[in-house]
Amino acid sequence: MKKKPVTTLLVLGFIFLIADGALACVGARPHGMGGAFIGVADDINAVYWNPAGLVQLEKTEFTWTRTLNNRDTVNYDDFLAVGSYNERSDMAYAIGYINIADYYLADLGYGTLGYIDNKIRWLVFSLAKKITPQLSIGGNIRYMYFSLQIDDYWGYFLGGDAAEFIGLDLSLFCQADDRLTFGLLIQDINRPEFTILGTKYYYIRNVRPGIAYRITDSLLVSASIYDLLEELPKEQMDNRFRIGLEQKIDLLSIRFGSENGNTTFGFGIKANHCAVDYVILGDDLGDTHMLGLTYKF
Repeated sequence: MKKKPVTTLLVLGFIFLIADGALACVGARPHGMGGAFIGVADDINAVYWNPAGLVQLEKTEFTWTRTLNNRDTVNYDDFLAVGSYNERSDMAYAIGYINIADYYLADLGYGTLGYIDNKIRWLVFSLAKKITPQLSIGGNIRYMYFSLQIDDYWGYFLGGDAAEFIGLDLSLFCQADDRLTFGLLIQDINRPEFTILGTKYYYIRNVRPGIAYRITDSLLVSASIYDLLEELPKEQMDNRFRIGLEQKIDLLSIRFGSENGNTTFGFGIKANHCAVDYVILGDDLGDTHMLGLTYKF
């Protein structure tokens, strides 16, 4: 009797897995620009968005972004990363950590309500290398942990499972001139597979191109496409475009964006070696608030 509810729940969990772009990604600054950061990638957030862009780091950077609300329904909850660029070797190195912990009520089948306890952990190792003064290549090796627990409406355990696997990313970054840059991220190029409760699942191979242009020294515009090859069905993601804008005014940065059709707004303040970034993700992203802290040393 419990087999169908568990299967229904797994389908819900699978949809959650492959739809991370529809729900949110990482970094308060990138989100403020509508998630159009593939072609920008000029700070430590590049660990997730485009590791090839890490060669732009001028100092060692550490960042932490925390989702302040909707933590049980919107991923990702926490993102931490640290990295630096070595001029002698023309290489950049970084390590990152992503935490997702969701617990929410769902239909388990046959009209039965229950709770999904879904935990995902990523440990990310990033490497980037300048090939020419204009072109760099980068990649990630991601250790990924996924667990799923099913509780009935009264909190009694119904079942659960966990899996560990490896995800691989490959990326390119091109500095065409002083103002124009291009980026390409192929996320989960190895289509990592895992098994939960006897059923196999996989992450899509997500091809994400991006472009950025500095209209002036203080005004940056960017655009990118999520899932260029449309491996996600259109009913799950009917708008794959992301556009963003960042205007700097002295130590203040103001950001606007459209992330898969959802409005985003953010701002950042810099002081000495520190930066604080804040973003609000609107529309289908549920007025989610994120706070980011970055320190350069």
